[in-house]
Amino acid sequence: MNETTRSSKSRRNYYVDIASFFPFLLLLISGIIMLVYHAGKPASETILGKDSHFWLNTHIVFAVISIVATAIHLSLHLNWFKKLFSGTLKNKYWLRNLILLVLFLITTLTSVVPWLFFDESPTATAILGIHNKFGLILVVFFAIHLLSYFSWLINMTKKVFANNRP
Repeated sequence: MNETTRSSKSRRNYYVDIASFFPFLLLLISGIIMLVYHAGKPASETILGKDSHFWLNTHIVFAVISIVATAIHLSLHLNWFKKLFSGTLKNKYWLRNLILLVLFLITTLTSVVPWLFFDESPTATAILGIHNKFGLILVVFFAIHLLSYFSWLINMTKKVFANNRP
């Protein structure tokens, strides 16, 4: 791969990563607010002037956006998947990234399955409780993932802004 192609792919990955970060951040904030309601705050009471229905809908909207953004992010790293499953992956972060992927899938499934199949039953409540716990663990691994690539993000930010100067 020549330098121009590598630079173009890095720039594309950078823009996708930056665009993905903000919906995920809003997903995280709305998820933390939803935990307050799960801990017993009445649904009619407000947080930042909004009730639980607003926060749940906000959480769902940003979850959908984050799932799409994550799918795009992962599609840009198909080589990683090929190397992972062929046993030739040499990236020092491969295990952390794999754990992050598994946590993402579990967290996503434990939010979608109760909604699609169990309505508002005790089973749905139990699965959503699992979703809450995995969501918190996912946030920790996302932070680790972000920190692992932080120097790349800083360097790419410098390159992007250096190239966009008049």
